[in-house]
Amino acid sequence: MTKYMIGETSLAVKNKKISISTSMTKKSELLDSINSHTDIFKTLDMKGDLISESSVHKWNDNDLGIISYSWNTAHAEHNKKQLVLLLNSIKKTNNRLSNDKNNSKKTLTNRSTDTITKKLRQENEELKKALAEVYRAYMHLVENYSEDQIIDDAIRKLILDQVKILGQQRIWEVI
Repeated sequence: MTKYMIGETSLAVKNKKISISTSMTKKSELLDSINSHTDIFKTLDMKGDLISESSVHKWNDNDLGIISYSWNTAHAEHNKKQLVLLLNSIKKTNNRLSNDKNNSKKTLTNRSTDTITKKLRQENEELKKALAEVYRAYMHLVENYSEDQIIDDAIRKLILDQVKILGQQRIWEVI
């Protein structure tokens, strides 16, 4: 016998739906409190200078009492009212951020960071190439060493065979 009747939802699923709806409302309130780039929460990931809908859905912060959820969950029928509120908050926040006077300073910081990042990537590529060259040289040395070792062993065996054939006295005359 099943625990739930057909079409009946468990209490855990109902609580999860309520917590997501509550989180969406809380995220709207938090976004409305942002007036400049300095007010942006550290746990909110931004791509560029604006806040995207997907980053708000992925936003998770236990201290603020918000959870992450999928795009499909946010666009579900039971979250329609919260979604409209959230999208309006994102739009208003992005408008405030684009009008922010500190935005130009942040852009300059981003540009300098981008320059540093490009320089680090270039140095990283140079180091990769140098490492590859060192590795190739090492493998070449190992190969030559093993070939030399094989040749030395063969010559040593040849000399020992000659000693057995000619005798000890004959070898001393050759050397």
